[in-house]
Amino acid sequence: MTGTSLASLIAIILVSSVPLPKEVIAAKYKQFNAIYLKGNRTAMDAWIKGNCLTGFAYTSYHKTKYSRDGFRASILQDMANTSKVIQSTLVVRQVQKQGTAQSAIIASEFKGNVVIDSRRFVLTDKSVDTDTWVQVGKDWKLKQRVEVNEDMQLQPDD
Repeated sequence: MTGTSLASLIAIILVSSVPLPKEVIAAKYKQFNAIYLKGNRTAMDAWIKGNCLTGFAYTSYHKTKYSRDGFRASILQDMANTSKVIQSTLVVRQVQKQGTAQSAIIASEFKGNVVIDSRRFVLTDKSVDTDTWVQVGKDWKLKQRVEVNEDMQLQPDD
């Protein structure tokens, strides 16, 4: 084996051992969902701070805009209001390169018992989001989330 072909083989081995952005991003969503299912607000706070850029921006389906801190506060409040998670799924439908970023289309479904103003409800929420991830060093960070579709229903839990 010549030095050139050995170097090529080593390069192929090194490249093949580096996870693709899609795999890294999908693993981050899996971790997010697992934390949400456990109701661990401390871990969720750390996940958001560790995975969302400081300048992260979230736009809801109703065009309400949140900063990273506003998004974090909203998620943590939702978790505090949830007395029981019945179902929570998050599916990565697509991840594709857009320039130097990765665009991910995420479908999520949530059903749970929530308490709002001391009243109990069953909340069902289905949404689709488009997320933009950017590479920071060797890691991927969430730069932006836009909710493109939402179907939310709130039923009294008698």
